Amino acid sequence: MKPNTLLKVVSILYIIVAVIGLLLTILVAVMGGAILGSLAESAGFGMAVGGIVGVILAGGSALALASGILGVKGKFTACKVLGIIMVVGTAINVLLNLSLYDGVGTIIAITVAYLILPVLYTIGAFMGPAAD
Repeated sequence: MKPNTLLKVVSILYIIVAVIGLLLTILVAVMGGAILGSLAESAGFGMAVGGIVGVILAGGSALALASGILGVKGKFTACKVLGIIMVVGTAINVLLNLSLYDGVGTIIAITVAYLILPVLYTIGAFMGPAAD
């Protein structure tokens, strides 16, 4: 099926975010591991932490890339599942990081900024047909 405009636009944004995320993952894993290794005076420790962080970040980017590709292709059932997973995951992420922000206004702004793409993606997925 052909995706609706909302799903297609948000999916393209997810593909762009995923590519940038994968590039930054490489940078963070390599450079962050090297910096942490030099601070801890243990290259092995730095490489281990850099590798773990790299895998976690790459997983998020892979999810965004898969969501974007499936959204552009109009796979509505898969998009609905991925959309719900991303909304729940993002909401959990925001809740876990609330202590980093000062003031109610900042918390509301950060929450909206983090949730806007997953929510729009999910709405676009549910605007599609019941089965594909």
